Amino acid sequence: MARLRLVLLLTLALVLGLLGCARSSAPNLLELIDVAPREVEVGDQVEVLGARLPSGNVKSATVTFDGKLFRPGGSPAGETVSIVVNDARPSPDKIAFPFTEALKSRFCGSGDEATHTTFRGDVTVTFQTLEDSGHPVQGRVLGVTIDFRPPSLRRIVTDQLSELGNKTLAHLGIIIDAERSPTTGGLYIGSVVPAKAADRAGMQSGDLLLGFNGVTILSLADVSPASGARMAHVLVKRGDATAETKQLSLAGFAGGGLPADILAAALILGVAAFILLIFMAPTAGIITWVERRVSARMQSRVGPNRAGPQGFIVWIADGIKSIVKEDIIPADSDEVLFRLAPYLVFIGVSATFVVMPFGQYLIAADLDVGILFVIAVTSLVSIGLMTGGWASNNKWSLLGGIRAAAQVISYEIPAAVAIVCVVMMTGSLRMQDIIQAQGGLGDGIMTQGGWPWYWFMFKSPVTFGLFFLFFTTALAEGNRAPFDLPEAESELVAGYSTEYSGMRYLFFFFAEWANVFVFCGIATALFLGGWQVPGVTPLAQEASLPLQLLGVFLFLLKAWILIFVVVWIRWTLPRVRIDQLMNLCWKWFVPLSFAAFLLTGLWVMAVSPSSKPGSDGGLPVATAPLIPVVVQTALGIGMFAVFSFLVVHFARRVSFNVRASKQPIHLNPFI
Repeated sequence: MARLRLVLLLTLALVLGLLGCARSSAPNLLELIDVAPREVEVGDQVEVLGARLPSGNVKSATVTFDGKLFRPGGSPAGETVSIVVNDARPSPDKIAFPFTEALKSRFCGSGDEATHTTFRGDVTVTFQTLEDSGHPVQGRVLGVTIDFRPPSLRRIVTDQLSELGNKTLAHLGIIIDAERSPTTGGLYIGSVVPAKAADRAGMQSGDLLLGFNGVTILSLADVSPASGARMAHVLVKRGDATAETKQLSLAGFAGGGLPADILAAALILGVAAFILLIFMAPTAGIITWVERRVSARMQSRVGPNRAGPQGFIVWIADGIKSIVKEDIIPADSDEVLFRLAPYLVFIGVSATFVVMPFGQYLIAADLDVGILFVIAVTSLVSIGLMTGGWASNNKWSLLGGIRAAAQVISYEIPAAVAIVCVVMMTGSLRMQDIIQAQGGLGDGIMTQGGWPWYWFMFKSPVTFGLFFLFFTTALAEGNRAPFDLPEAESELVAGYSTEYSGMRYLFFFFAEWANVFVFCGIATALFLGGWQVPGVTPLAQEASLPLQLLGVFLFLLKAWILIFVVVWIRWTLPRVRIDQLMNLCWKWFVPLSFAAFLLTGLWVMAVSPSSKPGSDGGLPVATAPLIPVVVQTALGIGMFAVFSFLVVHFARRVSFNVRASKQPIHLNPFI
């Protein structure tokens, strides 16, 4: 009996010991949701989002990236890493830390060897409680994909500011220890030049520079004084002592030329102006020539053939003619608004080219809210049309302006809902993220490439219908036939533009033709895979200049095919009545778009992997989606096959009708 008691006591002690060991590890008690943003550059703030996170009773938070890094030209298996970020800032709903130069070196490589890197893995957050005896707690976000990017236009700005920062530190007599860079930001002093400002202020080797003129130092780019500044306020920390601010003289310092931020801003504006003027203006003009040629062939006419070969430069001749024509302003009009209206319409259309993703890196401004920016700036078009109609003091122009505003605003609702459905499937408002999401399913984005059955148009029957809904609403928003009621010549005598002449008159239609390319390009990016090359991964495309140029060509090819369809529709279908136009929107498109929104939400839930607690109460275990990846791929291939069949059947019917009409067909477009 005594032996049995001894065995029971030893067993109980062993169990308690094991429980104690288990309790010593960090339990998964944090409710983490996601990591944002998914596109990171130096200076950005990375946030691990959560709910009811501890913030007042913890010492610090540590963020650990466990997974693999994938780089262009690297191993397909990736590089296994475990990167730790200390001293992250906790708050009740997120844990934030800056992406510093030191972290950039860990993720992307250092110096000129830094390259675009994709991290795929898990992100773990660990909190240490204030009590020394308290055990840490942690939480984890599974299956995170983050792109860390060095050079871009923003990176050019950073490089120029870094050069100014080097000059500033040299003037102050500070030499930075490049080998020591804390992941939480700041710069260590390697040595101090005697008799310089830093030496006179008592700064020493090993001190940590934390701030410069109130700016937290994340890299050399933050050590940039204002133009003409005479003093610098530097936050310095020595060892474990409290950081203190030192005033250093900048007397005699000249940054050299214009400030770097002004030069960088001029560079960005120059690139945007180049895209706007060198691409947009010829594109809108060429569309007018294409429309004239296509409509002439459809009606067995010759079309433009005088100005240039095949009449190609007729659009330049029209522009010159409009410039030299007299600009007439009606005496009883509102002169200020009358002059302003064409420019509002023009700006509303031209601004969208700034976020148009022509290629993997051929984009003027890669905004995190790119598609939201498109929706916002195009609303200026309806304001401009309404303003032009009202300011003309002509009842026909006013009716045309009212029609335009009613039509554009009405059809923006189903168009916006269709865009929201795409955003819901992507999880991002960024145009490049939407395109890259059409490159595969799940982890297949690394190995598949943008095959047509991965495009959002063929993702499911719902998105297949959404493409045609968006395309039709875009026709109505752009006042294109058969929805060109605001400028119905038969009843409104050109509508809102009746009283305009010269270049202001051309601006309205210049914006309309440019808008054709805009909504065809947006449709290409949202539904047709954008610049992705079938069978080529984004990493492989990034590493090859010919593949990037091929991606630009494919984007433009898809957009111009849609432009041809727009022209085709104009010269094929008759104009509808205004009551038919509004009934189509409010009785059909709006209800169908909201139904598609609900179905898309169910689809996203069905194809997204979920997680459940482990059987032992430990780490959560990822579970397979309700609709397996194989089924998703099969559905995409099936939808693409159905579309291909419809196209082939349509071509056969057209061919049959052409042969039955016994009309001579000239396939050569240059006659």
